[in-house]
Amino acid sequence: MFKLPKKFFKRKKTAKNKEDQFLLVKSMPIQQPESSNAGEEESTVDFVMASGPDVEVSGERVLDILRTILSEQPNPEDFGKAAEVLKRWSKLNSVTTDKKEGNFPQNWLSEYLQEVDQLVENHIPTLPVEGAPGSQLQDFLKNTRGMIFHEVLRLTPVLEDTGLLVHLTDSYSRHLLTKLKLLLNRDLSVKDTFCLLQLGKDVFFSSGLKLTVFDPLLLTGWFERAKQKLLQELQKNISRTLQNILHYDEQHEHNEDSMDEETFIRLHIDVTQCLNHAILDAKPFGLTLMHAVQILCSEELQGFAQKYVDTENKRLIELKFTENNSLYPFRIINSCMELRCCATQISPDENPSNVVSSTISMLKELENKASSIVHKIMTCLAQANLKSYFKTNNVDIDNLMEAIQRQCASLPPNALKIKTIIVKIAYDCVSKVYLECLLKTKFRKLEKLWGNAEEKIKEDVQYFQETFSELNSDVVQENQLLQRMSEVLLHSDVDALKIICGELYRDFPHESEQYVAGLLRWKGVLSKRQVGEILDAIRDLSPSPNHSPNPCPNPSPNNRPIHSSNNSPNHSSNHSPNNSPNHSLNHSPNNSPNHSPNHSRVTCSLGLCSCPSWLQNRCL
Repeated sequence: MFKLPKKFFKRKKTAKNKEDQFLLVKSMPIQQPESSNAGEEESTVDFVMASGPDVEVSGERVLDILRTILSEQPNPEDFGKAAEVLKRWSKLNSVTTDKKEGNFPQNWLSEYLQEVDQLVENHIPTLPVEGAPGSQLQDFLKNTRGMIFHEVLRLTPVLEDTGLLVHLTDSYSRHLLTKLKLLLNRDLSVKDTFCLLQLGKDVFFSSGLKLTVFDPLLLTGWFERAKQKLLQELQKNISRTLQNILHYDEQHEHNEDSMDEETFIRLHIDVTQCLNHAILDAKPFGLTLMHAVQILCSEELQGFAQKYVDTENKRLIELKFTENNSLYPFRIINSCMELRCCATQISPDENPSNVVSSTISMLKELENKASSIVHKIMTCLAQANLKSYFKTNNVDIDNLMEAIQRQCASLPPNALKIKTIIVKIAYDCVSKVYLECLLKTKFRKLEKLWGNAEEKIKEDVQYFQETFSELNSDVVQENQLLQRMSEVLLHSDVDALKIICGELYRDFPHESEQYVAGLLRWKGVLSKRQVGEILDAIRDLSPSPNHSPNPCPNPSPNNRPIHSSNNSPNHSSNHSPNNSPNHSLNHSPNNSPNHSPNHSRVTCSLGLCSCPSWLQNRCL
């Protein structure tokens, strides 16, 4: 219970100038609660007497009331009464600093504001000692946030009608920003800086509590400094982490004969997680900060890719690869493919920047080198078996497929994407080596060796289709080279061969230049004139040999989004040993249900070439 001092019940002679300053409180009815408690009645009477007519309520008395309200543990009964007096006093006194009615007299206002400032200053926790563990800083930020929320929510119902609430929130804002500025000058970790930003977001932009800031540039300036501080520390952290990943990979040289799944995928997984964590940590603070972090991550990935490519290029030169150590180039292909995907995914822009394009280009070049090594390994396997297969009867073609299956089995069980790529390369190599061995062996010799050479060739083609389908069914559907080339041997009608060979030149221009003429002459059924007639008819309808085998050059990366290796079903075309698009799903007519050899040619939307209509959509 609080009682007004007796001096406030004595009438004073009021100077005229003071009447203008302190208006008398008149007719302030107070509803008295019914109570049988004598102590409560006495308190109520005292309060009514203090608020009754002809009693002058001075600014000093209101200051005491304000102190009661601001105190942390006021008597609940006194708190309500003091708050009521403070609200009424503010309404009944009309002169304010901004000359508007409904607030405190001017000469007492500064006293009240100082009292609020003193409250805020006393409540803001002390900064932890510089160099203290990060946990102390996080405790400071947590306690500061909780204290501000508690005090503002506690005092809002009492001060919102007095005009002092705005000053209270602004005072908290100024004192808090002063503390936060001092913290930004310290050596902070990435986690600590994120905690500072989180506190600023919670206090100034929370839906439950928004502190008033009269100087918005003070707030925006601090957030910009915090952003730059974060990016600076984040760059150091990411750079150090990526360097450690690369260093660990170099120090723990891989066993090319065998490799567990963790080792096989460790490099790209560690890099991707490092970059993704940084981006995800920035996401809650808005797109502006997240995009800035994405750009930073793209730049750091570019630096990492350059070092990684240089290291692997040196090792590719030093090592001699055979079927026994093929896992190493397999791993390079897989890592490059995944890192290219990562570069595309972390980019904030739909169209990749120069940094992203540079990263993808470096990784793609290394990937192609490793693919070329794999191509040589698979070619050697095919040649070792098929050369003997076309010479003697005691060579089983199953040996070749078992060797290829062993190569695929050396991959980790879940490495399905790289397995698909290896199977595609293997099937391509087997198809070409088979055709080369076939053309180097005379038809009559094979007739003697196999009995019915044409039937045996058909059986071999079917065998390769079935066995490669067991490894990956999609590969066989995409790679029709051997099957399509073998059709030339099964026909002797000139007009039919013109159609068949015309489609081959359209779909496999590079390979057709290499094999079609020899296949037409191989059996010796067609005369030299007939072979020439077929080839002349084909070349009249087909691009010249010097023409790019790809009828639709891919748009520049700057003109279209780059799709990750994870999502592109045509990714394998990039791993063709000669990078010829005729190995690609993009240019195989079998991939289009509407394909017909008589389809008209149309100009693609890029305006770069003339394509069959069934290829038009693939140019986009």
